[in-house]
Amino acid sequence: MTNRKRAKQRRNACPICGAPRREPGLPLTVPFGIPTTWSPGEALAIFELIDEMRDLIANIYGPTLTEAAREQYQSPPAKPGVISEDELPF
Repeated sequence: MTNRKRAKQRRNACPICGAPRREPGLPLTVPFGIPTTWSPGEALAIFELIDEMRDLIANIYGPTLTEAAREQYQSPPAKPGVISEDELPF
């Protein structure tokens, strides 16, 4: 194999595992370091694992998760007599 061919393979391969890119337009990773070189079966396995983890966490922490989400995403109370921009009629 020529040096040029090896350099091209390295440049197009995953830097972690050396697997070739599956989709030419995709970056090598997406947030959280997820490689874009997984096969559809590998991606499905990870997706199912995350889904199962989500269900387990929800079953254990359900009520407290709901309350924590409500506190985190709820707007702060409005001051009396003050209209927020969302409530303006125009």
